[in-house]
Amino acid sequence: MTAGTDAYILRNCRVITMDEERPRAEAIAVSAGEILAVGSLAEVRAAAADAPEHDLGGASVLPGFIDAHTHVEMIALSRHFWIDVRDLTAPAAIVARLVERSAGLSAEDWVIGQGTFGQNLPSKEQLDAAFPDRPAAVRWTMHKYVVNQAALDASGIDAGTAVGPGVRIQRDAEGRLNGVLEEAWDLLAIPAYSRDRLAPAIRESLRELFLKNGVTTVHEIGCTADGLRAMQELANEREIPRLGVLLTAKPGHQPLVETSQRVMQVLGGQLGDDRYWVQGIKIFMDGGRDGAFRTDDLSGPADGWGLLTRLYPTLVDELVTAVRAGMQVCTHAIGDLAQEIAVSAVERVHQVFPDLDHRLRIEHFFNESFGTVNLERLVAAGGLAVPNPGFVFAEPDDPARRQPSGAAKYALRTLERIQGRIPGNSDTAGAQPFTTNPWFTMRCMLQLQNKNGVEVNPAETVDVETALRAFTVDAAYATKQETRKGRIAPGLLADLAIIDRDPFAIDPEKFDQVATLATVVGGDVLHGSFAVGTPTPIPAQ
Repeated sequence: MTAGTDAYILRNCRVITMDEERPRAEAIAVSAGEILAVGSLAEVRAAAADAPEHDLGGASVLPGFIDAHTHVEMIALSRHFWIDVRDLTAPAAIVARLVERSAGLSAEDWVIGQGTFGQNLPSKEQLDAAFPDRPAAVRWTMHKYVVNQAALDASGIDAGTAVGPGVRIQRDAEGRLNGVLEEAWDLLAIPAYSRDRLAPAIRESLRELFLKNGVTTVHEIGCTADGLRAMQELANEREIPRLGVLLTAKPGHQPLVETSQRVMQVLGGQLGDDRYWVQGIKIFMDGGRDGAFRTDDLSGPADGWGLLTRLYPTLVDELVTAVRAGMQVCTHAIGDLAQEIAVSAVERVHQVFPDLDHRLRIEHFFNESFGTVNLERLVAAGGLAVPNPGFVFAEPDDPARRQPSGAAKYALRTLERIQGRIPGNSDTAGAQPFTTNPWFTMRCMLQLQNKNGVEVNPAETVDVETALRAFTVDAAYATKQETRKGRIAPGLLADLAIIDRDPFAIDPEKFDQVATLATVVGGDVLHGSFAVGTPTPIPAQ
């Protein structure tokens, strides 16, 4: 690779390459959207003679961050179409805000509130009183919500409604619908948001929550066909991060595809380009926290068990079909029984294809654990555990209230020791939008504290190097892209995050205060600028 007319040099900076061969450097040359050279200023100038130079004033440069799992469309909906009630603690205050803000909605729009984990939300009766003739819903998360009678009526849901696997319509002690639904968002007859309305909301969310925080690649769990088309159009304009899309398989939350051999063959091979592509398939084995398929629930009635979507033989067939077509699969499994099925299925794939580098992922694995046996099985079978350290923020203060009872929570140090990597991700659909900032989630990894500062599992915190690897090297590996991104090295994509301080020289509690001065995707500055103020020379190493 030689320097082109679009080449430039970044100098007077602290380059943290995340590359073992050359961990630190003082300058970078970029050309044709890739890294041309990394090293001393003299070396870089020799590789890109006469290229214009940008003095970064002592800023730090890292590989652009990679989010291995998130829900962009739902984030955009919660920011632009729904009513944020996450800051309110009293149900009456939530209802009051919904009533006030609903005045600005069109007559066709439902009243939808975005809450958060463990929040005390209004009951169906409270929503009925406030909105007797208008559909209303309030979401704890994408997995669980409470709706009013008008929403049930509009959706044709009543006491006789039969649902498929993985869905629950809750009832009160008398058998009447109490308005609480699990994994049932697709059953609600919410009017679709047009692509024209979705596109600007998605663009704003990708730029303000991701690009602004140094994220250059986002892996989206697809929500709707219109949303995905809007993302593809935005990607073609090259003003948002790179987008890898995961399509959810039936049955499960917001299904978009079937895992038939024909469909997998069509999708195989990561269709698309380096700005927008089909990354793989998402499979929901069970529900969210309350719908997780756990051993502890089996002693009670079956209608209270976790929401299992498929059995072991079905999952094995789906995984085998997908890997034969070259598709990566990410299986959502929270409960210990769901995880046992998922681990066993990955082991079976490894038996069928012992030499295949499939990297089948289990999402949420090792957020909770009872020892390391299952993790060791998964790693030995070539699979990957992808936990969510940002979830620690929502853990209860009282350890006795944490699910499941007695489990080790977020054993990150143990995971890094056995698996060797912790793939970075935000996994938010609006309940915790701040996790889209990798610096926030890295702070969680360094501290393992909840929102009240209560330590959850302090012996399992990790160091700064491990936290940085999570959103660079580890996330690149988890998405099979380590040969193109995740490090700053010649020949890799010029995806960079330029920040205002040295991450190795700040306290963990200030990690989420790191400011991104510029975000570079393929050599182009999509956030901020190289003009970072008065240059401050980097001390000689």
